[in-house]
Amino acid sequence: MKTSDRITKLDGLRGVLSIIVALNHSFLIVAIPSFANVWGENYLVFYNLQAKIQQLFMLIGNGGVAVTMFFIISGLVLGQSLSRTEMSFKGLTSFYVKRFLRLYSVYFLVIILTAVYMRLGFVYQIFPYASTWYHWWMNFQMTLKEFFYNLFFIHTYLGGVTWTLRVILIASLILPLFYTLTKRTGWLVDLLITTVLIVASFTILNIEGFRDLRYLYMFFLGLILPKFIKFFSDLPRWLISLSLPFLVILLFIIRYATDEYFGGVIESLISWLIIGTLVYSEKTKIFDFLSRKSFLFFGKISYSLYLIHFFILYLLARIMFQLLPNLPYLDNYLIIHLTLLFISLAIATLVSTIVHRFVEGPSLALSKAVSDRISKS
Repeated sequence: MKTSDRITKLDGLRGVLSIIVALNHSFLIVAIPSFANVWGENYLVFYNLQAKIQQLFMLIGNGGVAVTMFFIISGLVLGQSLSRTEMSFKGLTSFYVKRFLRLYSVYFLVIILTAVYMRLGFVYQIFPYASTWYHWWMNFQMTLKEFFYNLFFIHTYLGGVTWTLRVILIASLILPLFYTLTKRTGWLVDLLITTVLIVASFTILNIEGFRDLRYLYMFFLGLILPKFIKFFSDLPRWLISLSLPFLVILLFIIRYATDEYFGGVIESLISWLIIGTLVYSEKTKIFDFLSRKSFLFFGKISYSLYLIHFFILYLLARIMFQLLPNLPYLDNYLIIHLTLLFISLAIATLVSTIVHRFVEGPSLALSKAVSDRISKS
């Protein structure tokens, strides 16, 4: 398998993950009458058919799993970028400039559009059938001060995914230090460092009101993946085929069976195994579907879709609650969530395709040009 083939499948995986996040958010809009936290309830308890199907959709649309995988993939990709970067002032400046332009291109557009929307007659409302999660967002005044707070990630009030950008930004600042360290260590020491980071995420990095550093171990896991090429390439096909279904099921249920942070550790270890197998194993065809055009298309627009879908979904839900207050929300939340998913995903896909073409693509070219100029100056 060529390197380009492996990266292609990684692009397809990004596409799948962006859709999972969109599904997750679409099923959080309407309050569930049977119980407040339908996706976290015991799966062995049967309330009614609609609630059970909702649970299963939330199981598939586990946004926490998607974010965990995004973080590990970011660690892997940033490590590859750092391997081509000179560890000097100019080299690191080039790396940081390229990274910031990459992260801010679409985000800047989203925050501008959100600010304009909130300043042009937006009035925060409480809707009787909306969930607590839905009411949490946009519950602030978009002042100039608040605009800059959100622009620089001091606050992350604009949507369900913006907090992850702050985590990625912080990790991007720290990762060159980790990369330099791992150049001098073997795989055994790297696993020891990973263990230390995991323990630290529950202790000294568990800072109230600032949980961003708790996720550093996920990026470190991605960073050290290339050191385990032989491990993954030597995995027998039969072992991959037998263990993968069990690992995927465990991956999607562990957070609901435990909690966000302990479950996140198990998610990370399983995701690390899956991503490593996807990227480095030549003995299995299980992941070949990720190279299909549909998945690659969503992979190409995944970053734009990741940021834009929430804004579209929030607007659609607000219009729904305002114009259709008498919908049978309590009795038909499942079909309402499904409808929101398909409509919001269709609109967000179209908008994201345009944004990728005219904003994200040019900004990537600009970031590369600026980065190259800094490196060669």
